[in-house]
Amino acid sequence: MGMSSPTTKAEAREKIAKLQGEIAREKASLAHHKATFKGPNAEYGASIIRGRIADKKAKIAELRAKIPSLP
Repeated sequence: MGMSSPTTKAEAREKIAKLQGEIAREKASLAHHKATFKGPNAEYGASIIRGRIADKKAKIAELRAKIPSLP
């Protein structure tokens, strides 16, 4: 994905919007996964998807924290 540091507020907001779209896709993937797969292996797969969602949310929080200091 290439998460270089944004140089402007607009660039940071653009990256946030992109990450939010990716989170929405991950949530849809998680719902599909839960409906399709059952058993212990299914929970492992779901936990991987939840981890990716959490990672993207952390990146959004980091970008939001940087916005006030950007031009």
